[in-house]
Amino acid sequence: MFFVGDRIKFSNPRWSVFSRVLCAILGGYALATISSLFWAQLLYTSMGQYEALHIGLLMSFLVYACAVLWVFSVKSAQQAWLGLLKFNVILILITWVLFQANN
Repeated sequence: MFFVGDRIKFSNPRWSVFSRVLCAILGGYALATISSLFWAQLLYTSMGQYEALHIGLLMSFLVYACAVLWVFSVKSAQQAWLGLLKFNVILILITWVLFQANN
């Protein structure tokens, strides 16, 4: 019987590149979205609501670009996934604390 897993060699370097591209797209997007919320919550007390939101959105483009560069600069795809996961969790927790403090 034919199985797809028998024909796919996951040791091929193409899978590492594919994993990094997926990590850059999905993990970078998540990090950019969460960083936008973080900056909006951080700047909410010092300026107006809409200005803080716009600055957060503009900063998210910079964060996304840096996340993509970082994903391709680390040693392995596993390190890229774990690193972005850690960044996302830490930023979610800090944003939640800021949100609780502002309300």
